[in-house]
Amino acid sequence: MDDFDVAVVGAGPVGLTAALLLADGGARVALLETAKAPMDLPRAISIADETFRTMDRLGLAEALKAESLLGTGSRYFGLNDRPLASSTPVPSRIGHPAKSQFDQPVLEELLWNKARDHQGIEFLAGAQVNSVSQKADGVTVGFDSDAGAGTVTASWLVGADGGRSFVRESLGIDLVGSTQQERWIVVDLLNVPGAREPFAEFHGNGTRPYVLVPGIKGRLRLEFMLFDHEDPDVMTAPEKILELSRPFHPELRTEDVRRAVVYVAHQRLARTYRSGRAFLIGDAAHLMPPFSGQGLNAGLRDALNLSWKLLEVLRGVGTDRLLSTYESERRTHAAKMVKVSRRTGAVVMAVGAFRTNLRDIAFRTVSLIPAVHRYLGSMRFITPPDYRNGVAIKAARDVDRRLAAWVGLALSQPGLADEDGSVAPLDSHLGSGWALITLGAGSTGTIAGNQFWSLLGARRITLTGNSHSARRNGDEQVLVDAGRVLALPGLATTHTVLVRPDRYVAAVFTDHSEMAVINKLRSYVDPLSRS
Repeated sequence: MDDFDVAVVGAGPVGLTAALLLADGGARVALLETAKAPMDLPRAISIADETFRTMDRLGLAEALKAESLLGTGSRYFGLNDRPLASSTPVPSRIGHPAKSQFDQPVLEELLWNKARDHQGIEFLAGAQVNSVSQKADGVTVGFDSDAGAGTVTASWLVGADGGRSFVRESLGIDLVGSTQQERWIVVDLLNVPGAREPFAEFHGNGTRPYVLVPGIKGRLRLEFMLFDHEDPDVMTAPEKILELSRPFHPELRTEDVRRAVVYVAHQRLARTYRSGRAFLIGDAAHLMPPFSGQGLNAGLRDALNLSWKLLEVLRGVGTDRLLSTYESERRTHAAKMVKVSRRTGAVVMAVGAFRTNLRDIAFRTVSLIPAVHRYLGSMRFITPPDYRNGVAIKAARDVDRRLAAWVGLALSQPGLADEDGSVAPLDSHLGSGWALITLGAGSTGTIAGNQFWSLLGARRITLTGNSHSARRNGDEQVLVDAGRVLALPGLATTHTVLVRPDRYVAAVFTDHSEMAVINKLRSYVDPLSRS
């Protein structure tokens, strides 16, 4: 087949997202998937604000929100179902609900249909990949399909083919970590009457721990711990599933059981996320327990992080060091989420009166400490990514400390007013590439005047808190941040915030520190080398 810029193996939500982001950026993408249609069974069920932000880039956020239970929290129960804690996420800074419950088949179908119709994607559904090879300048992927054997050649390869990844195995990359001993039964129900409060419930009752996760339109997930002596086939037989589930749906019928499976949770990371011209994303790169709802969200962060870096390389701007930051940024955060998920599971999975009582006493004792109570109650243990050790330039001493703290973190997203008074989210003004946001009452657009930024293709925006100052000034747009979320009051000098294509802050600088930022940034992206 014709050469492609990127071959993506695996068309689950993570692979589909990567393919779409790459194709929207102008890459020629081959997408290979064994299945011939999107999966129609629920798996992941929790969705983070960052995932909605990524789906918004693809024009799918609103359709997904219409099928999701938005703004959910968690409740934890101990022995005899006594409440231990209740938590809701810290309010999101990025314009979407911090945590929600969604239906994976809905997301998968939205992504599948968009990828199928995208002119930049050659979607090879029903293609079973059977070989992967690399040369200095590209990769070759062999596959079998109903039409016979075939090959795809591309400059880069992305393995998004799940926990049993053929790509990972072909690259000789090990998974490092362990598998938990406890097995769980996952039951997804339909047509459950009534509406539940927007909280996932974790019941560590000491007998048979279980988890309850509500959805919308009559959807409900139940998860029950399976004991060592219990046979998975017996426990997932229709009559047993009805017995376990009827306390939560008294009129439950066999046809209301959407899925009932036994799973074992893994806590594993690929030893490396890259081998030459091939990369791993999603479950091919990491497997984590489901208790904190981070698996799919981590995979979609992978897709966004890798896609913009590959696009920079494909347009002749990105360096190999830029590609190396994919692993340093994403593997570090995935490792943290594996630990958080494992610890959350340990709280739920205690069995026996002694262990359960000990856990409950410890939980209530530490919760008496105000700082710990706030930490648990606002779910601060689920930390967002911090890329300060990646594509991020430490702020110089002349940068306001409030702004210096943004470097390496996701950019907040306030609503901004334009010259017509129309208010829209910041992302709608940023475009898909780099952006420069100038802040400060004295800003006249003279900062960040180096040709480096124009060659990089950075979009220019100035934010002000003055409602009468919105205007378009050549290539620069002046927008009003009425709530001063970003346009902070009291800035003594004009500052510029450099925003990466994935909406993370790469640098903050003044006119005095601009050249230092450019010099350091050129090790990652260097448009001057091709000018």
